[in-house]
Amino acid sequence: MKPSTIDEGIDEEKLPLLPTPGLRFERFWEMPCKFTFSMESVKSLLKQEMLGPDWIDPFAGKYSPANLQNDADLERESDFHMDGLEFLRLMNLDKRHFDGGIFDPPYSVEQALCSYKAKCEGTAGREEYHSRCKDELARLIKPGGKAICFGWTSAGLGVNRGFSLERIMLVCHGAAHYDTIVTVERKWNTQAEMW
Repeated sequence: MKPSTIDEGIDEEKLPLLPTPGLRFERFWEMPCKFTFSMESVKSLLKQEMLGPDWIDPFAGKYSPANLQNDADLERESDFHMDGLEFLRLMNLDKRHFDGGIFDPPYSVEQALCSYKAKCEGTAGREEYHSRCKDELARLIKPGGKAICFGWTSAGLGVNRGFSLERIMLVCHGAAHYDTIVTVERKWNTQAEMW
């Protein structure tokens, strides 16, 4: 009997890999905090990556560094107090464009229901709601601009919305907590930059 090898039968031409030249990957440990922007590792990343003066945040919460902020909580200091998707759609109607966008929504349905109740046909916190928000945010970011996304996945805004991944940061919170995953992506100037 012939010994098997790990790569036996793998057709590398069929692997669904996305090109990520120069991808920066890092991992930090930090206590969990419901206010993402108060974590030191996140503050450092935002200081490095938020280039340009005009940034938008549809789920600002506390301590967002974006200059145009929205939060559904009426008690939070924010420029707008709307559902995140409604806010992004309003900004698109105004034909606004930004140097970058921060996407830090509630990460789960449970978190969303605590903050957003039954808005947007009950989809707040569900993947279809996040997907609609990402579609709208992608339209608002200028070519060459950045998207900084937070959550429990590294999907970010993604290739299909015209973004290339530049950086991934994991913030480990210990054994009983999910990591916070941060992605930094840049919007292509032209379709030729995609590949």
